[in-house]
Amino acid sequence: MTNETKLTILHTNDLHSELNAWPAVTALLKEKRQAALDAGRDVLLFDIGDHSDRVHPVTDALRGKGNIELLNSMDYDAVTIGNNEGITFSKEELNGLYTDANFPVLLTNLRDKDTSEMPPWTAPYKILTLTDGTTIGVTAATVPFRQFYEPLGWKIDDPLTALRPVVARLRQDCDFLICLSHLGLREDYGLVEAMPEFDLVLGSHTHHVLEEGEHVNGVWINQSGRSGAYIGEVTIGGTKESGLSVESVQSIPVDVQKRDYETENQLSRLNRRAVCLMEEPVTILKEEMYVDWFDESPLVRTLTEGLRSWCQTDLAMVNAGSLLDGLKPGLVTRGQLHEICPHPINPVIVHMTGKQIIETMQKAETPEMIHFRLRGFGFRGKVLGKMIYATGSSFAKTQERIDPETFIIDNKRIEENRVYKVATLDMFTLGRLYPGIRDAERTDILMPEFLRDILLWCLQNQSGMMKSSG
Repeated sequence: MTNETKLTILHTNDLHSELNAWPAVTALLKEKRQAALDAGRDVLLFDIGDHSDRVHPVTDALRGKGNIELLNSMDYDAVTIGNNEGITFSKEELNGLYTDANFPVLLTNLRDKDTSEMPPWTAPYKILTLTDGTTIGVTAATVPFRQFYEPLGWKIDDPLTALRPVVARLRQDCDFLICLSHLGLREDYGLVEAMPEFDLVLGSHTHHVLEEGEHVNGVWINQSGRSGAYIGEVTIGGTKESGLSVESVQSIPVDVQKRDYETENQLSRLNRRAVCLMEEPVTILKEEMYVDWFDESPLVRTLTEGLRSWCQTDLAMVNAGSLLDGLKPGLVTRGQLHEICPHPINPVIVHMTGKQIIETMQKAETPEMIHFRLRGFGFRGKVLGKMIYATGSSFAKTQERIDPETFIIDNKRIEENRVYKVATLDMFTLGRLYPGIRDAERTDILMPEFLRDILLWCLQNQSGMMKSSG
């Protein structure tokens, strides 16, 4: 008698440390898992990356270890990493992130920059055997943000190149082949065109909600939004002899009213640990440092001057919306700095011509950019706000358009053909916000410091900093 394979795959992606949603996610996962087990089905559970996001104080304070504890409690069968795990922790922190994980971390395209070896906490694939002997091969790849990985000491490979030899091996040994892809939906289309050997791609990164999946080049793709609003469910049937097939694919909305109390209690314990760490004193302020998103204000000015000094550049530019609030007089803690500057954003040094700088400033002065509501690129604020500049000199800032005759850097008029070193934020090197920054002839991303680390440095060294920055 031939045994029929009955498999349910549950998956999560891109939680981004929306930990308040996690008890509702786990409640649904437990319900779906138990229902499948009661029906005599095997169940596998995967996470496709960006579970951790240092926008949340628990993730930041515990350096992602709390997220691993949450995943451990749900008995995941395998996970992969997203860019938030890969590039917002230092190399040392990432090497220690999964020390206590009770699940394999699958990844094919990350290697140590010095040794070219895969990190010891990863495996290129995992073969899972179901109760009827059916074998499920699982592999993974993450988005290759080379400009961020390399300064941290990693080498990130092209996903297709890294996956090909693994796929060839697994296809020979396995009855069904899955890729955990933190590449984005467009790249998943390219992946299944290049490698139709896969049976199922579980995607992430671009936060698409595929309500019933997509069938492309004979391969099923699913992706289930972000922030714990959905989970994914795939059912598979067939036999080893006749072959397995996908029977249904869906993204299921999470009911926020149904919450798992064990998870809630675990989160409460993690929060208490994080609060203790976030109470670390940073400095004591004698007077208030307020923030105004649409005008000059003391705390944004301090950060901008400090960024120029820390980066040792000719110019610094910081959008006022980077700071969500100001600081009151008295003790300032690490937690307060995280609250007002939660973005996982790194400082960068870009080499720009005077002409590119002027064009960037002129665009930044427009009402459209000042009031622009940015989502993504690491920005966790509301609006971009007014651009604040530090040049080591005073200059006229009242015109709607920057006048080259009045813009002074280190007591000299800006020269259109000269190349200057400019300190700013990594998000401006991505996308279409400011082409002059994005297309600069050279960009150096300073890792692993975040913008709030520079703010901490500013506040602790304010008197000396202001002197050195002119």
